[in-house]
Amino acid sequence: MSSLVLMRILESAPDRYDAGMRVLSLGAVPRLHEQAARLAVHKAGARVLEIGCGTGAVTRLLLERGANVEALDHSPEMLDRARARLGDHWTGRLLLRESTAAEIDALPAASFDAVVASLSLSEMSASERTYVLAAAVRALAPGGRVVIADELRPRLLWQRTVHVVVRLPLALLTWIVTGTTTHAIADLGGELAAAGLRTVEEHRSALGTLAAVAAERER
Repeated sequence: MSSLVLMRILESAPDRYDAGMRVLSLGAVPRLHEQAARLAVHKAGARVLEIGCGTGAVTRLLLERGANVEALDHSPEMLDRARARLGDHWTGRLLLRESTAAEIDALPAASFDAVVASLSLSEMSASERTYVLAAAVRALAPGGRVVIADELRPRLLWQRTVHVVVRLPLALLTWIVTGTTTHAIADLGGELAAAGLRTVEEHRSALGTLAAVAAERER
């Protein structure tokens, strides 16, 4: 889903973010969100930390599955949109907080059954992802899992070729407009393994560019 490089533009207009992401992903992002929520919540009352909650699309799905959610985002505008989406139906089960991903290292250790990051790791540098994944592992309770839903580098040659051809002009446009871009994660499995996590489930889009991945701590 190479058009995720336009996420930066959409983030400047939170009211249009969800519709824009559906169009740019050819309808794949809602399915990705559903997969992430399913992988993260295996029991009612599960304690879930969500990194980069955006407008609250995944947050709502987590809550509907019975989770207790602490959702973080660095953008106050996105958090305002999430509050408008979620309303006050989840009192006592939801905490929305303005915070960067790097700040999760201050949370109590072993306090969450799942840590979820949807379309946020691809906005980070490799060193930032290393730091955040290590902090996520620290935050996991025994038997917990990290769930990543994001843009990955496709495995097959033809998929990579299509990805590069489509991505380059979009990346250039995003850089011109915002001065930033996102980067498809080249080896998420390797990064998870380096953090002490073992991939237990993975679901990829037809073009192989979007994936929802669940990983658990190595025994």
